[in-house]
Amino acid sequence: MRVADTSALYALFSEDDRFHKRALKDVSGPDPIVVPSEILVETIDLLAYRFGHGAGKRALDSLLQLPHVRVAEKVELSAVGEIYSRGKLSLADAFVVQTCVALGADVLAYDRRIVAELRKRRP
Repeated sequence: MRVADTSALYALFSEDDRFHKRALKDVSGPDPIVVPSEILVETIDLLAYRFGHGAGKRALDSLLQLPHVRVAEKVELSAVGEIYSRGKLSLADAFVVQTCVALGADVLAYDRRIVAELRKRRP
C-alpha cells in the first residue's frame, strides 16, 4: 500500500510535468493507493486552477474510478501538527507522512522532503 502525495497525483494528470511518465507507471499497478482527503482537495484544486474546472473534474472522476485507489480515513491531528510544527513540510505533506505512519504504508511522492521525513519515522 502507498499513500499518494500531490506531487505524484498532479504529475499523473499533467502531461507537461517532468514526472508524468513515472506517475503513469506508478499508478498503473494493482497495489492499493490511499489518498488523504487533504491531498485530494489540494491536487484537484491545483489542476482546476491551472487547467480549468473541467480538467479538475475529469481528474477527480478518473482518480476515484480506479479500483485500487481509495480516500484515507482521518488521521490523528495532533500527530500531523507535531510533524508540521518542525517547519520542514507543508501541512498537506504532514498529512501524507502521518497517514503513511498510521497505515504502515509506503509513500508515493516525488518530493524528497516527504520521503526523508518518513524515513526518520520508520523504526
